[in-house]
Order: sequence, then C-alpha cells, then structure tokens
Amino acid sequence: MSWQRHRFLRTICAGIRVSLAGLALLLLSPGIMGCASSARVNPAEGSVDPLVEVPTDFELEVRVMVGRRVTDQTRLERRPAHMVLLPDGSLHAAAGHFVVEGARPGLARTLYRDQVADTWALLERLDFVGAGSAPVGPVRPPGAAEVVHVVEITADGERRRMVKRFVGTVEPGATTTLVRSVGGLAWLRDAPPAESIAAPLRYYFGPDPWARYRK
Repeated sequence: MSWQRHRFLRTICAGIRVSLAGLALLLLSPGIMGCASSARVNPAEGSVDPLVEVPTDFELEVRVMVGRRVTDQTRLERRPAHMVLLPDGSLHAAAGHFVVEGARPGLARTLYRDQVADTWALLERLDFVGAGSAPVGPVRPPGAAEVVHVVEITADGERRRMVKRFVGTVEPGATTTLVRSVGGLAWLRDAPPAESIAAPLRYYFGPDPWARYRK
C-alpha cells in the first residue's frame, strides 16, 4: 500500500470518529440539560420560610432608662440598656455605662431567621403588636428614683411606641419579659452585686530595681 493511500484512509477514519463523537454528544445533551433544569425548578419540599408571617420592615427598639438615684441596678430590667433589632436581623445592644444617649449601640450579633420570627411571635403574645401610639418627640427622662421601659415597633410602614414607668420595684410584666428576652439574644446579663466582686490579689516583689535610673 502506498503512503498516499494510507494517509487518505487515516483521514477518512478520523473524520468518521469525530462525527460519531459529535452525534453521541448531541443525543446526550438534552438529557443532561433536562436533569440540570429539573434540579433548578424542583426545590426541596417541606421547607417553609420562618419569616413568612413577619413584616418585611419589622424593627424593634427596646430601652431601659434609669434615674440617678436608683441604687439596685443588678437586674437587666433595672439597669441602663439599649437594644435595636433591624429588618436584616442584626441586633445592636449595650448595657450599663456602654449605653450612649442618642446613639445606636454596637452590633452584638446577627439573629437567625427563626429567632427573628420567634421575637415577632413574642411581641404578639405580649400584645405589643398594634399597641401604643405613634412617637411624638423624645421620651420624657426618668425621675430620680424612676425606671422607664420604652418599646418601639416598626411594622407595615407604621411605628408605635409604648412606655412603662416604675418607681421602686420593677414589676414582672410584658416589658420586663421583653427586655430579658431580647437581652438574652444579645448576650446581655445581669450585673453581679457589688459585694461579690473581689479585689484582685496583688503580690509585692520588692523595690523597683530601675527606680534610680528614672530620676
């Protein structure tokens, strides 16, 4: 067999192999595309968004304002606190001397979607949803011996405010439950009593050997 004829046969065979491979790919591609498209359009069944019942603009602000003569400030509901839950689930919080009047507290954490839904459900159980009135001006500062709980809720394009004032004992109630619940989500805790705080033990290691060089 001459080399020209051998080369001609090799070219024909290569062309046939390429054609068969292309035909096989063409026949298989609809099945592949069909599987991919069906995976996209068939999401997992049984998954329900926990925020389906929560307004998209839901926002919650909880404040505890304390008068200057309130001595017992160990419990969270009796110490200065400020908590803000934004529609994206970010929870800002501060307590004690970290509260800055007129400023939003720092970010404490971002809640899971079911935690946001649970907070909304708690507001409904406590009859906060739809209660109160539209905010008009700032809240009147607490009296010298007064503790004030302020709850503001934004939902469905409307913002409403509820204010509860206590003199002496802060009674267990809806605002106290809300303060402790949202505070727990933000990892805010009761302050330890003053008598339980032990002073650090300092050891004496003798005179400073470098003192004469500092003169």
